[in-house]
Amino acid sequence: MFSYAIFMANFDIFDASTESELKTECDYEGLRKITMLELKGNATTNNSILIKSSDCNVELYSDKLINSELIFSVDSPNLKSTDVNFEWKTFDTLIIKYEKNVRIIEKLSESNTVNPKIIFEYIVQ
Repeated sequence: MFSYAIFMANFDIFDASTESELKTECDYEGLRKITMLELKGNATTNNSILIKSSDCNVELYSDKLINSELIFSVDSPNLKSTDVNFEWKTFDTLIIKYEKNVRIIEKLSESNTVNPKIIFEYIVQ
């Protein structure tokens, strides 16, 4: 029993999720930024992918998401970074493509915080 307790003490099954940036793009006028992030799961949570909109700071192009808003999030036990992608269709329209096997958690049709607004179109692959 003693060795089991030591093993469990050194095994981090409930670590906090680690976040990594997969893709970031500003619109062609440099006003709005779209950022796609991957959150690695742990023993109790699935991997997830988040897409956020924010103001684009072209001068610094910093990691800070100013005026940030979650627009799309999915999770899945077998989620890969290629299961979700986005691209600008026009100045005010963003296309988000995702695999049909993912579980959608958040899905907005248009932005609420960035100006000018962005309309989101979704394509299931």
